[in-house]
Amino acid sequence: MKFISKTYNENTKHIEYSIGKLKISQKDKLGLLKAQNKYLTDIINTALGADKIPAAEGELREWQLELTAFLKKFDEICREKNIPYWLDFGTLLGALRHKGFIPWDDDVDVSMLKKDIDRLLPILEEAYKNTDFIIRKKARKANNFQIRIRHRYYNLGLDIFPVYEYPEENLTEELSETITSNIHNARKMFDNKYKSKKLSKNKALEAINYIQRLQNEIILPKEKKEMPQKPILFRGIDYKYDEKYLVMPYDEIFPIREVEFEGHKFLAPNKSEEYLGKIFGDWKKMPCGVGGSFLHYHKNYKTAMTDIEDEY
Repeated sequence: MKFISKTYNENTKHIEYSIGKLKISQKDKLGLLKAQNKYLTDIINTALGADKIPAAEGELREWQLELTAFLKKFDEICREKNIPYWLDFGTLLGALRHKGFIPWDDDVDVSMLKKDIDRLLPILEEAYKNTDFIIRKKARKANNFQIRIRHRYYNLGLDIFPVYEYPEENLTEELSETITSNIHNARKMFDNKYKSKKLSKNKALEAINYIQRLQNEIILPKEKKEMPQKPILFRGIDYKYDEKYLVMPYDEIFPIREVEFEGHKFLAPNKSEEYLGKIFGDWKKMPCGVGGSFLHYHKNYKTAMTDIEDEY
C-alpha cells in the first residue's frame, strides 16, 4: 500500500488524498469548471439558437425575479427624478436577445453619466435608509469604484457604472484611439500609486480625488473647452474591466429608448444593437462572456456576504 495516494470522486468533484491513515479532500476546481461548462455546451450543441436557450430555473430564477423587482424600484426613482440611466452589458444583452435575463445571469448592470450618479446618490441613500440594502461606493479592488446597491447579507445587487463626457462632438477613429490609449496609461499610473488591493476608507477617498486629477491631466484635452451639447462619452479609470470599447459617440447612447426586460419597460441605449456588437461581437448567435457565465450559474445565492468591512 502506498503511503501517499490520490483518488478522484466523480460525484463530488473532489480529489481525495490519503497520507498514511490521514485523509484529505480537496475540491477539484478544474473538474467543477468542466462540469459547469457541460451545461452550456450541451445547450449550444442542440442548435436551438442563443435566443431559444431555456430560462433559468430554481433558486437562480427566484433570484432573477427578485432582481427584476429591485430594478423596477430603481427605474421608478430615476424616472421620478428625471435622471437618465441605461441597461448595460449582460443585462442589455439579455433584454435584446431574451427579453429578460440571460439564463445564467445573476445581477443587473446599468450605466449613467457620472454627473447623474452624483445627483442620484443622495436620493438612493435616502430611499434605502433603514432597509436590508446598502449603497456601496467602493469595492475591495483598488480601481473598482462603480456604485453597487446590494443586499446587506446576500449576494444580490445592482451595479451602476459611471460614464464620463469628453468635450468634443466629432469622434474620429484617430481620436478614439488617442482617448483609449490615454485611459490605459492613466489606469497604469493609478495602479502604480495604489498597488494594494484593499484600501481604507480614507485612502479610497484620496484615490477618488486622484482619479479625477488623472482624468483631467491625462485623458481630457490639455486646453480647457466648453462641454458641447453632444459630447463624446468614455469609461474612465474607475471602470475596472479592461475592455477595448471604452469610447463611444453620444448618439449611440442618447436619446435613451425603452426595451422590454422580464415583462417590463426599462431604459436602454439609442443604438443598442450597434453598441452590443462593439462590446460582444456577434451577440445574436452565441452566448457571450461564456467563461464568466459558469461562475454566475453555479453560485450559492443564499451565502451571506462577509466582506462588508472592506467596502463603503
